[in-house]
This record gives sequence, structure tokens and C-alpha cells, in this order.
Amino acid sequence: MKKVYIIIIVAVVLVVFYLNLPAAKKSIFTEKIGDMTLTRYETGEVAAQQISSMYGLKDIPLAKAYSAVYKSNKGIMRMWVAEAPDHNVANDAFNSMNSMLGGSTGHEEHEYSGDVGQTESHTSHDDAGMMNGNFTKPVKLDIMEFVKPEVFIMNAYNANNYYYFKMNYNMGRVYWIIFDSPDTDYQISIVKQAVTDI
Repeated sequence: MKKVYIIIIVAVVLVVFYLNLPAAKKSIFTEKIGDMTLTRYETGEVAAQQISSMYGLKDIPLAKAYSAVYKSNKGIMRMWVAEAPDHNVANDAFNSMNSMLGGSTGHEEHEYSGDVGQTESHTSHDDAGMMNGNFTKPVKLDIMEFVKPEVFIMNAYNANNYYYFKMNYNMGRVYWIIFDSPDTDYQISIVKQAVTDI
């Protein structure tokens, strides 16, 4: 009889322990970000196919690919993550993507100094539709307490797009987030949590 009670007590303790764990991870994604709940995620070939059709991410060399959809009563957030083979490749690819999109590279004073007009490298954005009114130039947000990662926002086809780069000693990931919620303050609060948690 004592063995039965011990087994029941151990089972109750384990159930309580697992119920009080932080939100479970699904692949690299957490079950919740703020008030948003993970409703779908993909990895591997399915996520890689999605990324291969995205203007900003398609040129990131992929070792792994991830995508997720989060929902709340305030809207839907879609996230794509391109993981490059190593952090140096990821860093170079992110800087190239950011420059292609028109984001800050830290060298603008050299690129645009003087009254030389627009060069071919600057007009190349037209070919991709970057200057046709459907896209705005990315702006670096000042939302993180620390310098890294730098989070950029741009508007494409009337939706706010956020992107940033995170790395550690052996890998780097480029993140891209799109919301259908019109509330920019809400979006930014969720992006801050995503940067921290994923």
C-alpha cells in the first residue's frame, strides 16, 4: 500500500513540475510570445521553400530553415528564420541583404557624399520594386536595451516587416517578422519579446 502512495505522490510532483515549466519549445519557437500563441510552425524543406520566395531572405545561405505563425486577438504574426552554416556567413549575408534593402550600413556618408547623382548600384533597387511605392527604406529601431541585435523595420505592401540578425559562436540566424495587426506599439512589444525568447 505504501508503494502505491509513493507512486501517486511522485506522479503528482512530476505533473506539477511539468505544468509550471516555462512555455514549451516547438522547434526553435516558444509556445507563447506575449499574448500571442504559436498556431503553426515548419522546419526543413517546407520552411526553406517559403524562405526561397522571400525577397529579403532568399539569398541567405541555408543550413536550416524555420517558419511560424502566432495569433492573438490583436492579430497574426508570421516569422521566418534562415540559419546559415556558420556565424560569419550569416553576418555577411545579413549585411548584404540589409544593404540591398537600403538599410543602414554605417557607410552612407561615403556612398552619398558629393553631388554625383544616382549610380547604377542605387538604381538596382528599382528592379526589385524597392522604390516603386510598395516598399519603404528600412529604419533601425531603438527598442533593445543592448546594442545587438539591431532591429530594422520597413513597410512592404502596407505591412510592417521587422528583421534582425542573431548569432553565437557557431551559428547565425536572420529573422524576418510580418504582422497583420495595425498597432505598431503592439508589434514592437512582441518583436522585443521575440528577440529575447527565440
